[in-house]
Amino acid sequence: MNARSKLLTSARLVNKSLLSIETFILSLITISLVACIFVEVVCRYLLFISVAWAEELTRYLFIWLTYIGSAYAIYDGSHTEIDIFQQVIIKSKIKDKDRALNILEILAIVSTFLFLVAFGKIFFSYMMKIFQMAQASPTMHIPMSLVYLPVFVGVVLGAVHEVCLLLEHTVFRQAD
Repeated sequence: MNARSKLLTSARLVNKSLLSIETFILSLITISLVACIFVEVVCRYLLFISVAWAEELTRYLFIWLTYIGSAYAIYDGSHTEIDIFQQVIIKSKIKDKDRALNILEILAIVSTFLFLVAFGKIFFSYMMKIFQMAQASPTMHIPMSLVYLPVFVGVVLGAVHEVCLLLEHTVFRQAD
């Protein structure tokens, strides 16, 4: 096995491991969300009391679910996409449509990666200010840094998945 094959195998293993961890975390968050909502419904409609902590925890869990799920969806290809350029290429008279579509896909991956890096850099600066304030949530007194953390985690995971997608569309295709 040469160095290139080892690199490709390692990249696939890292990405597969990240996807497994994300799936586990998403499952755990979903179960926790259902439990919190169940507690809120029971307390509100059967006991006629409002449980503020359940509402707040549900909100924060949903934020985590959104950003970790967004990173997962990047690799899975589940995000909404605008495919007008793909349609133009497919309906055009270009001779090598597969190559043109592959180049378009690579451009999309690179542009999304660059956006994630730029956004991550900007958001990291913002998050450092939040960490310095040491502000806590109103009901549960959770540090607000934990509320904003999933945005950055999702951006980093999304960028890693974009790198893996880029490898799949360039290096992996040549190796397979």
